[in-house]
Amino acid sequence: MNVLAFAAHPDDVEEMCFGTLMKYRAQGDQIFIALSTSGNIGSNLHSSREEIASVREKEQLCAAEPLEAKVKFLRFEDEGLQDTPETRNAFLNAIRWANPDVILTHSPADTSTDHAMTSKLITEVLLIVGAKLVPTEEPPIEKTPSVFFWDIPGGFCFEPQIYVDITDVMDQKIAAIACHQSQMAWMEGFLQDDYLDSMRAQSRFRGYQYGCKYAEGFTAYQVLGFVADYRLIPR
Repeated sequence: MNVLAFAAHPDDVEEMCFGTLMKYRAQGDQIFIALSTSGNIGSNLHSSREEIASVREKEQLCAAEPLEAKVKFLRFEDEGLQDTPETRNAFLNAIRWANPDVILTHSPADTSTDHAMTSKLITEVLLIVGAKLVPTEEPPIEKTPSVFFWDIPGGFCFEPQIYVDITDVMDQKIAAIACHQSQMAWMEGFLQDDYLDSMRAQSRFRGYQYGCKYAEGFTAYQVLGFVADYRLIPR
């Protein structure tokens, strides 16, 4: 089975669904990661957007190594993602590239504009993933992917429908997040607590809700023709 984690920025995947991806990988599934931006304004320690993007892409590749994941960078501007023909074509092409059975992505209710736009674009190009008259670099696919939205940072205004127990891979999740050293430095200006402690606390809270030590939570995308199959979530 092919699993695509489609995020707005480097570190989003590790924060929100890395434990679940580890579960998929343990089942023998192939992991794909697509990023709509390279997070090229997410640092005050570098002199240019190009330099930040280069650093963050290297951090993403490091974090993806335990998953043996294939990674695609779309490289749209950080904090400036828009719904345009160019972005729609790139998103469609990325989905076709992964040929996924499952897509994990941001919640449309996320207050980050890049997060919400990434979610919107994914769901709105789903109908044409198999359309031969909508050409992209990658060919049309025949699958109907199941889409699941991961948690919102901090867990605010998000009620999971599905939980994945990640207790046995929590150390790997924290190690993957720690690969994003530039983002850890950047987030010190926003968080009251240590960045890794905040990530651990959210997983602990979802674990408390689910009856285990650590968990990740998701909701399912359900519209006519694209009703997510809950059985595809690892247990």
